[in-house]
Amino acid sequence: MAQAVKSPTTNRIHFASAGAVRRRRGEFNPRRREFNLALSVEHMDALWELCALAAYHPFGFSYTDEMSEVTKAIADRSSPAAIAACLARADIRERAIVRR
Repeated sequence: MAQAVKSPTTNRIHFASAGAVRRRRGEFNPRRREFNLALSVEHMDALWELCALAAYHPFGFSYTDEMSEVTKAIADRSSPAAIAACLARADIRERAIVRR
């Protein structure tokens, strides 16, 4: 599984599989599952909070405007076709879970 590595001197987070070659900032490579992302401090805080709530809050939560902004900014780095494929996969997964 990919590890998130944060440089102690910048607000850059690089998500990459072990041994992956770094790519240009903000570019996603779906085959290698790597993404080099630069975020503002405010966006980093909102993304961290969103991840913590998704991982540890048992009953769901409300999104803040900052959370919505950063998640949309990250999602918008992909093509419309990639977003549509992601939504289709999520829909299939959700229907399979509901049928159980």
